[in-house]
Order: sequence, then structure tokens, then C-alpha cells
Amino acid sequence: MKTKTLFILAVLLSLSPISLAIAQTNIYKHVDKDGNITFTNRRIPNSEKISLASYSRNSNSSSIRLQSNGNAPRVKDTTQKERDTTRRQILQKELVTEEKHFTETRTHLDQFNNDPEAGSFQEKIVQLKNKLFLHQRNITALKKELAKL
Repeated sequence: MKTKTLFILAVLLSLSPISLAIAQTNIYKHVDKDGNITFTNRRIPNSEKISLASYSRNSNSSSIRLQSNGNAPRVKDTTQKERDTTRRQILQKELVTEEKHFTETRTHLDQFNNDPEAGSFQEKIVQLKNKLFLHQRNITALKKELAKL
């Protein structure tokens, strides 16, 4: 049912005036000296024109890839593994730091909650709760990213 609905939606969009306008738009790809890729609708020096009609489905995957003239930089598997390892190390350090901040914030919040004069620190308690929530959200996001590696 879901696939059928998506197919019908794709057909309807392909017939719309918006898709015709998009199809007539020129897209340019520019790779700078550092390997950064920029896509734009304005021609810039040393860029290549890409046709939107060149979007095609990869037969081995359901992801959509932009096909260009093959000038895109390629990365060796060993280089990518090194990058992934470095990224994992950075994320793990960030996770340790966030968990430390979470624990410190929790300790401060507990101290305020156990203080008999806590009513006078209500604004500080709200700030600590917000900070605690942000640390927890960051920890969750970091764990999710680490699980992908």
C-alpha cells in the first residue's frame, strides 16, 4: 500500500508544472581544491553542468545517486576506515564529556532539591533541569551516531 501511494505521488509530481520548472533548471557542481563539493544553480568557474535527468536508481541499492561525468573525488577504503576510526574516537570523547556534565548537573540539581531553602532557587532549578535535558539529548544523539559506525 505504501509503495503504491508513493508511486502515484511520484507520477502526479512528475506531471506538475513545478517538476517542469525544476527540469529546466541548470545545476552546477563545483569541487574546490580541498575536495569540498558545492551544488548551485549559478555557473561558477571550473564547475560542471549536471542534468537533473541524470538522477537514477542504483540497481544494488534503493538510494538515489546523482550521476556526473565521473570527476567526483573517490576515497580509498583504508582512508575511509581511518576517518571512521577518528570520528568514533571524537564521538566517544564527546560522549564521555556529556556524561560527565550530565552527572555534575544531576548532582547540583539534587543538592538544590535537598536544600530546605530550595524555594528561593526556583529559577536556578529550572535552568539545571533544562541543562540536564540537553545533556541527556546529546548523550542519546551521540550513542545513536556511534551505533551507526
